[in-house]
Amino acid sequence: MELNLLKIGFTLMTLFIVVIGGFINNFEKCLPTFIAQTFRYGKFAYKGEPSSLRFIILEVPKRWFKHFYIFASLWSTFALVLMTHVYIFGGDMPQYLNVCLDFLGTSHRRAGVSAISAFIALILLTLQSWRRFYETFFVSVFSDSNINIAHYMVGYIHYFGAVAAILVEAPGLTPLSIGHRAVASLSDIRWTDALGSALFLWAFVHQFRAAVILANLRKNKKGDVVSLRHNIPSGDWFELVSCPHLLCEALMYLGLGLVLLGNYTWPFVFFWVLSNQMETALLTHWWYLSHFKEYPKERHAFIPYLL
Repeated sequence: MELNLLKIGFTLMTLFIVVIGGFINNFEKCLPTFIAQTFRYGKFAYKGEPSSLRFIILEVPKRWFKHFYIFASLWSTFALVLMTHVYIFGGDMPQYLNVCLDFLGTSHRRAGVSAISAFIALILLTLQSWRRFYETFFVSVFSDSNINIAHYMVGYIHYFGAVAAILVEAPGLTPLSIGHRAVASLSDIRWTDALGSALFLWAFVHQFRAAVILANLRKNKKGDVVSLRHNIPSGDWFELVSCPHLLCEALMYLGLGLVLLGNYTWPFVFFWVLSNQMETALLTHWWYLSHFKEYPKERHAFIPYLL
């Protein structure tokens, strides 16, 4: 398996989450303040004496999450238009994009999936990007908390890399497409494409429900925002886990992994998403337990009945 810039980048982000997250979870009191202050944000942000390293602790409003969903929607749509041009209308890959994909995935990259699998995966990821865009602008209610600039930048890196991970191993967009036609044919659909798409859409629906439930905690019956306080959510998958929206995110990327079975870059994306969502879910769950005495004891953090 050949390494490329995307695999290396997602591996480094995963290692950072696993290693630093592990230290935060178990030895936070022994860590320098700036590490906890950089890693934590939102409801579980660091509350102690701030670090003197102000040049590292650069923060932006959490509501700026909206910005990288704008980017994700536009970037994934551009990529989908490109795929449509190649797979549906028989067009050629623009040379400048080929150079960019070679830089990200090396000039020896091969097509790992059929054109229809890559096409389905990109349609689903584009759908998710636009739904998150809608949520952040028209559903979610953000508090006045901040996030470290690193979290903000990682959002752009993630969505750029996730779309690129599909493109670098897609037929017709690679130097070598042996065994795979650059045509999106329904006859090439595999059972893993159907299963992965079903899993993605199932989680997609429940993630939107979770977003609505969280937003309604801060709204009255007329839909007006009346509070920015945190409350105990309930309903749908919140009856099982504290962070169903994070569980759904991991399930959607697992579903995309089934659709993209044969793409050797995507597992690096998935394990980054899994580690990130799991760590955030644990911190959120522990925060709920420490702030609400009446919090349901049977509710788990991330995986129903297990974690």
